[in-house]
Amino acid sequence: MEKVKCFFNFRSPYAYLGVKKAIEENINMEFFPLCYMPKEIVEFFVKASGNEYKRSYLYLDCDRLFKEIGIENVGDILSKEANWPKVHAAWLSASDNGLGNEFMMEAFNQRWHQKNDLGNIEIISNICEKIGFNKDTALLAMDDSDFDDRLKSYTKIMREYKVFGVPTFVYKGEIFWGQDRIYALKNKINE
Repeated sequence: MEKVKCFFNFRSPYAYLGVKKAIEENINMEFFPLCYMPKEIVEFFVKASGNEYKRSYLYLDCDRLFKEIGIENVGDILSKEANWPKVHAAWLSASDNGLGNEFMMEAFNQRWHQKNDLGNIEIISNICEKIGFNKDTALLAMDDSDFDDRLKSYTKIMREYKVFGVPTFVYKGEIFWGQDRIYALKNKINE
């Protein structure tokens, strides 16, 4: 069976919810972290992040969605920023060693359930310890230009599939954007 391409970022609450739902549906995925945006959509994100109406809706929507899974006060963590390419480089190193899903779910847990800052080296070390991955390997990856180059290379794949946000799922060339499109993705897989 063809794997679903899943574009995600640990920064996004919607990516967490979408990945969580897809895993719960046993969808077989290949993950692509989005840390670097193609220049043609960067302006869109800059304008969107400055939109007070959208930002206030985001907090309201996230509060609603996260309360459904028992998480309160998501706004506390939404404002915490990290060096996302470094965090995703640590994930990529775990993924290269067969522990990508474990790292991903624990990173999402640390960010959204535990409200920890993924930019904190100690948190990354704790994630590695919890999943049985060598923390030194992950920490070295965070400052390794080869990992950073790999993360940058994903912008080409984003362009190929016209990915403009996370989570985005691609199955047999069809795009499903958003945590609320898992049902449609599942229907497509089951055709």
